Amino acid sequence: MSDNPMRPIRVDERVHRRHPDVTEDDVRYAWSHIVRSMRRDGKAEPTQYLAVGVAPDGRLLEMLAIIDAGRGTWHVYHAMTAQRKALRELGLI
Repeated sequence: MSDNPMRPIRVDERVHRRHPDVTEDDVRYAWSHIVRSMRRDGKAEPTQYLAVGVAPDGRLLEMLAIIDAGRGTWHVYHAMTAQRKALRELGLI
């Protein structure tokens, strides 16, 4: 990851609402067990980072995050079971 992946993370509450099978603990675990990540190119501000990590049950989770400079944390605002599109974007398939 281009920036320090060890920053504290904040998992957006809507992640679990949109994907009930993904808990905050799943996301935290997957973030600490990232398989591959990248900074997304583009004009989006703030810069987005895509990561795929392994959840405690062995699933691959795709996660999108930004750096919350005001808090000094990662803000993971999207997480779900990894889709082919994310795996392809990261060069995993």
